[in-house]
Amino acid sequence: MITSTSSTAWTENAPCAGLDGYLPEESLLRKPQQLLEACGPLLEGCAACPFIVRCYDRVRPAANHFDGVCAARLWVNGKVAASAEGVEPLPKLPTQAGTCGTSSGVKGHRRLGEPLCGECRVTAQRADVRRAGAASIRKRATRGKALAPAA
Repeated sequence: MITSTSSTAWTENAPCAGLDGYLPEESLLRKPQQLLEACGPLLEGCAACPFIVRCYDRVRPAANHFDGVCAARLWVNGKVAASAEGVEPLPKLPTQAGTCGTSSGVKGHRRLGEPLCGECRVTAQRADVRRAGAASIRKRATRGKALAPAA
């Protein structure tokens, strides 16, 4: 069941609105076969839902380590354990990290557990170089000279 903190029309019109079972009991998470039996019918009903992408964007199962049924897939600890037959691949979600290419964007990606995008990767590399400081050149001791024995 989708529980909403803000009223949006699609959550009220979703086929799963008001139904239980989309968040399985904790004891079922350790029993994959029983979990699949309990959630299998929900997957098929979820596959026909017109709000799959919106649901996926709202729940963000991978980032939240979600356990349950979302977007016609059964998720366990944020990983897909099963999916409904014929369901389309999920799109890449827009980031909620902030402004990419800035230090706040880098922090946002890391906070959300997302991989850094190209712009943020460059920003992070530049910050690492600045933190390392100027390169130091060390002179190597001369190799061919023998040390004079101590007297």
